[in-house]
Amino acid sequence: MKWFAIVLSFTFIGTTILADVRYSCVELDRISLSADGRMSPAFPGRILNFLQEGQNLTGDGVFYHDIYHVTLDGASGFRARAQSEERDDLYWLDAGILFHTAIIKYRSEPVIQSQAFACMVVE
Repeated sequence: MKWFAIVLSFTFIGTTILADVRYSCVELDRISLSADGRMSPAFPGRILNFLQEGQNLTGDGVFYHDIYHVTLDGASGFRARAQSEERDDLYWLDAGILFHTAIIKYRSEPVIQSQAFACMVVE
């Protein structure tokens, strides 16, 4: 009986944790690094909108994969990762700040891109 209660608890927590949430974000900073140097955008402050649907993340700007591994991180945050032949992406949402880092391998030399966004839940 205890085993059933534990499994039921994890099932309930899992569906609660990964409920559908829509976010609206504003870029705070961005940088790209390569062996040739670094670059920051001429016009920071781009808008990012995304939806977290369980293990799926969809949106504009930094979400390029079909499958993500999403885990809860605190009461209102998550960590996620995704990988393909061309790029590896890491995401961390904490206290309304989304950090995203990508290692992009489809160019002649690998590039690391990192961004930080201030995000709000859209009701």
